[in-house]
Amino acid sequence: MRGISKTSISKSAKIGKNVKISDFVTIGNNVIIGDGTIIESGARIYDECRIGNNSIIGPNSILRSNTIIGNNTIFGSCSVSEGHNQIGDETTIHAQCHITSGVRIGNHCFIAPFFIASNTPKISDGTHGTKKTKRGKQLNTIIEDYVRIGICVSMTPGHTIGHHTEIYQNCLITKDIPPYSIIKGGKDQVGRKIGKNSENL
Repeated sequence: MRGISKTSISKSAKIGKNVKISDFVTIGNNVIIGDGTIIESGARIYDECRIGNNSIIGPNSILRSNTIIGNNTIFGSCSVSEGHNQIGDETTIHAQCHITSGVRIGNHCFIAPFFIASNTPKISDGTHGTKKTKRGKQLNTIIEDYVRIGICVSMTPGHTIGHHTEIYQNCLITKDIPPYSIIKGGKDQVGRKIGKNSENL
């Protein structure tokens, strides 16, 4: 009986120096992984993804095609990028986050568990399942640099969160948020501005 391969790496993937790849990892075609990066057990990285240097891809996480992750970034366990996304340098995406396609997340961000970004305003558009169809209208999401997002935050499609913003837990974001804002208390409630010289930033 032939042994079962624990890890599958495409021959076209480019793996940098001192990369650590755990068991049960799948790495697709034309993936680029930078030096010193760690790919933990069960991660699946689809075709054409790019991961920078010294980053960590957590256990059982999924990066669908054309996900770009910067340097020194953590993509947490059981989190999903649905592809065609960009995540910057020195950013943490914590466990069990869902980043739908068409999302751009900046540098030096922190996103706590159970964050959800959506991109389709009408869930009834298109045909679902395996049948091929035109997709519904997609609205892209932008999270600028130095944003901090608490646990269980969700965003409706097509909004921008300005740089240096803090969003408290259990908030629903349904509109653009200006830079240096504090959001708390449920839905889009913009509190005081964070000073540009805040010691916390």
